[in-house]
Amino acid sequence: MNSLKNLPEILYEDKYLIVVDKPAGMVVQGAGTSEESLFLWLKRYLKERNNLEKEPFIGVVHRLDKPVSGPVIFAKRSKVAAKFFELFQSKKVVKIYVAKIKGRIRGDGIWRDYFVWNVAKKKAVLYDEEVEGSKPAITCFKGLEKGLVLLSPITGRKHQLRAVLSKRGCPIIGDTKYGSHTKVLKGKAILLHSIFLAFPHPMTKELIKVFAKLPDYFFVKHLDKREILEFFYKVLKIQEAENVPA
Repeated sequence: MNSLKNLPEILYEDKYLIVVDKPAGMVVQGAGTSEESLFLWLKRYLKERNNLEKEPFIGVVHRLDKPVSGPVIFAKRSKVAAKFFELFQSKKVVKIYVAKIKGRIRGDGIWRDYFVWNVAKKKAVLYDEEVEGSKPAITCFKGLEKGLVLLSPITGRKHQLRAVLSKRGCPIIGDTKYGSHTKVLKGKAILLHSIFLAFPHPMTKELIKVFAKLPDYFFVKHLDKREILEFFYKVLKIQEAENVPA
């Protein structure tokens, strides 16, 4: 069997970077080499595809939670990885997600919460007002039909989108950690997918836009790309207006 068949999809690639559609249930980068990860898979894939003697350099520049699917950016050069770090720090990378939830979110706007990470429970706790040790968690949202919602995190708190929906009584389907009573793909997935990613190219400065289609298990036939792009441009304006500490 050809080991390069049935692979995660390459959504964008040039000599500086590569964007891969991560399947749910796979970590971006494991704590050890024993756990299969997108990082290790991509190294093997590029080595075999390009007939390389040594493993290529691959830099992890951001991550998605294990049960979440969608595009992940990898740098092909250390200099590019450093530039991506600057882009993320300055909030130049826009990520738009689709969630399928219990209940329905209506309208659109901004949610403002205060985030605390509970180390013992390994989950986010959100408050309406600032508390000791909390950080702001700001989320753009737009409710769609059929229990879907578009989301874009202005801040990048751990489990932010999962927690903000749970706090509003609309947990993501499959997300048992945050209140769902349904399992998806035997617990390997939650119905949260990063559907769109946009960033200025770290070398050419061109605005790169990447779409990643919804997995089949969402059971959604079609999402209007124009609606996603309209939401994207609204998020851009909000990001420019927000001055959020890291």
